[in-house]
Amino acid sequence: MIHSMISQLTYVSDTITQLFDYIDEKLLSKRPIENKMTVWEVCVHLAQIPQADLHICKGYNVDEMRLYYEESKPVNIQDAKEQFLAGIQEVVKHIEHTEEVLSKEFTTYWGSEYRTGEWFLQIMNHLVHHRMQLYSYLLVLKVDVQVVLFR
Repeated sequence: MIHSMISQLTYVSDTITQLFDYIDEKLLSKRPIENKMTVWEVCVHLAQIPQADLHICKGYNVDEMRLYYEESKPVNIQDAKEQFLAGIQEVVKHIEHTEEVLSKEFTTYWGSEYRTGEWFLQIMNHLVHHRMQLYSYLLVLKVDVQVVLFR
């Protein structure tokens, strides 16, 4: 089961990094949907998601999470891509060695209870949600995106 989960995570992360490759400096400040994130803000969020969601799984409290978000902002698109991929590798390391880790219980800083396997699904959902957001932004901005999101 873990191998299949990692395979899906790898596919999702590969498609996200492909989307990052379509982004240049002139797109970063664009806000395709009024009152929503800019392209750059979506990229920063995607870069932070893997490690942030893993920190939540490891029991970080609200202050530790706030500090993480403040101190882990990438400076450019290449940095965002590298941070994202490093975070993905940390998630894989966390779950890859044993099925038992998937049943480990924890409580989030806002009080919700999860098992690691459930939380892994939340990480995937979170990534897929923002992957689609970035994909849609690029399409709205008339970028000819050639990324297959599902296989």
